[in-house]
Amino acid sequence: MSPELDAALFAADELLLAPDHLMLRTGPATGHAVYVAGGVFRDVGPADALAARHPRLTPLPLPGKLLMPGMIDAHHHLTQSFGKSLAYGEPSEIFRRVWVPLESSLDDEFVYMASKLAALESLRGGFTTVCDAGTRAPGDIGAVASAVQEAGLRCVLGLICNDGGNDSTPAERQAIRAHAERFLRQWSGARLVHPSLAISVPEAASDEMLAGVSALCAEALAVFQTHVNEHLASVERSVVQRGKRPLELLAQLGALGPQVLIAHGTLVTPSELMLLRDTDTAVSYNPVASQWKGNAVAPANLMAALGIRFGLGTDATRSDAFRLMDAAEAAQKLAFGLAIGDASSGGGWTWFDHATHEARAPWAWAT
Repeated sequence: MSPELDAALFAADELLLAPDHLMLRTGPATGHAVYVAGGVFRDVGPADALAARHPRLTPLPLPGKLLMPGMIDAHHHLTQSFGKSLAYGEPSEIFRRVWVPLESSLDDEFVYMASKLAALESLRGGFTTVCDAGTRAPGDIGAVASAVQEAGLRCVLGLICNDGGNDSTPAERQAIRAHAERFLRQWSGARLVHPSLAISVPEAASDEMLAGVSALCAEALAVFQTHVNEHLASVERSVVQRGKRPLELLAQLGALGPQVLIAHGTLVTPSELMLLRDTDTAVSYNPVASQWKGNAVAPANLMAALGIRFGLGTDATRSDAFRLMDAAEAAQKLAFGLAIGDASSGGGWTWFDHATHEARAPWAWAT
């Protein structure tokens, strides 16, 4: 078939797709088909059974093809695409030297262009959904939304709500809260963009803002995102300034819960793992970020055993879903498995699951 004919066939409102192989939760299956209506997978099962249930449709064979779920990038920074080539080999707190200056220079046009590039790279790499943790760019966040919608990429879009810490004024906090409420209302019900609120790191916000933003997200069935326990310097600053490690601080403020997605979680104590499990807080495990500029690797295999919800995130590094799964397993083996003779380190299925259907859990309430 010509590319034009392929595009025309797949543009139909209803499709009965019959690939050679279909990836199910139990593994690859042959002789199966998928019914798609309005761009949504509506029915999956043996090809003969689906043909009988949808007799008006002619099955579209996909010889030599495997049909599988789209991958989910649980942690991205869409407006950092112009600078990610600088990330490798940088000190852990790269945001001070690279990300803050870069994002601060982005106007509306560059916010759009950086986000469009990142969205297209994500699609090429096998991702159909990304969770964007927010941008510091002065350009309009609506440009990010326009870029992902034009690309056809589903996005959980974070609005940063930093107020600078406990020295902020009531007026500053109220203005940020009002902006956050408008943002949640503006994108409520959108097809491809799901609003989210974010605080860069807990130390960048007051106790009141941390608790309030988390509560706003819980009420709106949205996701609250923040970078937590990623680097030693940040953990130590939190201990000095607030008397608690970042994750402990969020717990003390009542800001953890099923609406919360913490990024990284590489430096977690046993008691903090219990906090994550007991509050049903979700985690983004970002193995490539640990390789490129991290202090440690999140104990994701242990999180899986404890029932802590997590997905795999790129952290705006290479947007390749398949290499991300490989990195997820390799990082666990090198950081934890070799020393105890764990040759499997979760096995390939663990990382495939947490790149697809298990990764949906951190923002299931937003859909």
